[in-house]
Amino acid sequence: MQRDLSEELRQIYNCSPDELLLHTARYERLLNLYRLSFSGQNPTFIVRAPGRVNLIGEHTDYNGYPVMPMAIDRDFVFVLAPSSSGVIDIVNESPSFERRTINARFPVPPYQQGDWGNYVKAAVHGILEAGWVDPKNVTGFQAFVGGTIPESAGLSSSSALVVASALAFLAANNTQVEKEQLAELLARAERYVGSEGGGMDQAVSLLAEPGKALKIDFFPLRTQPVSLPENLSFVVCNSLIRAPKSESLRYAYNRRVIECRLATALVAKTVEERSGKNSQPQRLADLSGEKLGLEQRTVDKIVAQAIGERPLSLKDVSYFLGETAEAVQQRLCTLRDGSVLAEPPEGFKIWNRYKHVVSEAQRVESAAGAFQAGDVSAVGSLMNASHVSCRDDYEISCPELEVLVSVGREVGAVGARLTGAGFGGCTVNAVPSNQVRQFIDRVTIAYYHEYVRQEKEKPFTKYTNLHDVVFVCRATTGAGAWPNRGDR
Repeated sequence: MQRDLSEELRQIYNCSPDELLLHTARYERLLNLYRLSFSGQNPTFIVRAPGRVNLIGEHTDYNGYPVMPMAIDRDFVFVLAPSSSGVIDIVNESPSFERRTINARFPVPPYQQGDWGNYVKAAVHGILEAGWVDPKNVTGFQAFVGGTIPESAGLSSSSALVVASALAFLAANNTQVEKEQLAELLARAERYVGSEGGGMDQAVSLLAEPGKALKIDFFPLRTQPVSLPENLSFVVCNSLIRAPKSESLRYAYNRRVIECRLATALVAKTVEERSGKNSQPQRLADLSGEKLGLEQRTVDKIVAQAIGERPLSLKDVSYFLGETAEAVQQRLCTLRDGSVLAEPPEGFKIWNRYKHVVSEAQRVESAAGAFQAGDVSAVGSLMNASHVSCRDDYEISCPELEVLVSVGREVGAVGARLTGAGFGGCTVNAVPSNQVRQFIDRVTIAYYHEYVRQEKEKPFTKYTNLHDVVFVCRATTGAGAWPNRGDR
């Protein structure tokens, strides 16, 4: 077993012999814990789905614009065997997450909001709804799951769990699905938990290639591997401020989705009135200069003059669109669960959100070229500019992220930015590979030893292992399932 497992993991993680030993020991531990949890039975499949760090392209995916993440060597691993019924019995290695038993019958009713089992249910519900598994002949599974992705850190632990759950369910039902199809389905399926995200997380978890970032375009989904400079490493630093989309920050996250939806409607009407170009856009990318046959700066100028830079009330938006406020709310402010997003007291910041999304999309395109050319300086400048836009126009930063970004740049990062949905979570830092050790040591002192202790009244997440808080990311391959070839 050791030889077969080690060879599989060597291809996945592409790591040093010492790291490979650690990965192998982890998988062996999970296999043994499965046997302890399920009366000595042997698991028949192993499933792995990685988290990701987004290098550049924040909140652009659900607007139809590209992103550029990479899969990381932090992941969810399921060891499982099909059950004799349509019931899913899943045990989590972390004692924080209780054992869950799920009846895989469509429709799958959700647990209470915030329950970890809803991410498993999202995958099962989505696959059954798509008809990929016969709802009348469902095979469940027993699984033991272990994860190494920091929770609520902006590294896509939730989507990795959805992807791993989907692959486990498909494996138990002896069903094969193309990864591109699965990525698109799971992007929709994850809305089961209530967030209005795009498709970046599921796509990179499934389609990543080792040693490369992945430039992802949407509608339809298209991916382009992007080689990373060998002399540049990416270090993740956790602010220790949780950013859980399933809790109080869901409104802030979904508000920006709605503001972009409002921007799409306003820009479409503006462009039609000023240029005579009539379109039926689904999202902001449908109104890019390229799609409209105009210079992007021309589109931006038209939008700025028509909409203005001040926040707009629902009344302002409805007047501009020539609709009633009730009609605008129903058409543009309704979330996928049927609820209507409440109007922000200060109004919708349409121009700011538009400005961020469009400029960020341009930075993604520029970054792809800079990576391919090995232009480390350009990569760093683009990451820094991305952070400014995320902070000032999309307003998804927080004081702790600002400190951590500043510290990162001061101690050696050529580029540093928040990564993920924002409002907490992590920064990603582009660091010359020969300076990584020094960078980690200096960040540890400046942020975790000095700042965190100085601001101890803030709700910092406690940790026991610094390696789970500050770490170098290795770009790994995408998710997969394979037979457990161990002794039966």
